[in-house]
Amino acid sequence: MNLNSNLQYPFLKYLSEEFAGVFYQNELTCLNRMLILYHNRHSFSVDNNTRTYLDDYEKFLQKPVNYWYLNSSKRQRINLIRRRMWYLLKNNRLVFQQLLAREDYGSFKAAEQTVQKIYQWLTTLPQEIELKPEIDLNHWLLDLKLEFHHLLEESEQPETEKVSKKQAHLHFHQILTGRDDSEKRAKFHKLIDVLLKEQWIAGTENGDVYLFKNNNTGSRLRIAALYYALDKLGHIETRLNAPQIARLFNSWLSHNITPDSFVKAFQSEQLDSFNCGPNHNRYKHVQDCKLLIRDL
Repeated sequence: MNLNSNLQYPFLKYLSEEFAGVFYQNELTCLNRMLILYHNRHSFSVDNNTRTYLDDYEKFLQKPVNYWYLNSSKRQRINLIRRRMWYLLKNNRLVFQQLLAREDYGSFKAAEQTVQKIYQWLTTLPQEIELKPEIDLNHWLLDLKLEFHHLLEESEQPETEKVSKKQAHLHFHQILTGRDDSEKRAKFHKLIDVLLKEQWIAGTENGDVYLFKNNNTGSRLRIAALYYALDKLGHIETRLNAPQIARLFNSWLSHNITPDSFVKAFQSEQLDSFNCGPNHNRYKHVQDCKLLIRDL
């Protein structure tokens, strides 16, 4: 697909390709589907807000489809690609935000470079990480190598190192929402002030690191609930995977939670469990955190 500002994608052509499963052959064709909808968002009556658009697209991909008229293997492939793209949207939204922010977002080059970024990001994940029961990381990486070997061969290792290094030096304030870096930084400092005032944390000799004061059995749950509340109240702009979130918290928060346990707290399945009813303990933690950061 090569879109430009004057080109409208035929709606009937889009529908025929959708129901034939054309858009779910691989990650590149699924990116094309997303870009077609985004580029034609006015004529297709799609919301113009980028954040809302990606939120809605994530929800759309989360549920499997049943194109009963297609053969079984094709239906399985369609839902596999949908699960993979849903996982990416949920855990590495930055790669999609960067694509939509490009002036040439509809070009084939932009989509190909995004596939490269997806592969590079997946290679930074621990091999033992639990994505979802239906998603096998090694199988996914192998699929990408077979489908896009011509794209990945040229810069696989150097680019992976660059991505890993960049993520390792990411600061917590950079994943927050804000018009620019100074506004994001101000929001982070305001969060610190609130946590200090409410005695969640205390200062240390290292001015950039704070001690988490509630180091008991529920400490991991409270910190995860805080992140969940930040996200649900619209304060998280860049969604990362569990190890990256844990690493960012560790850059400014000192606690006695074991590394493996702390990473697990931010896995998608764990965060999703905060979406529960008032009778659950997790619900109370989230409500307390939302009240805590209401003026952020």
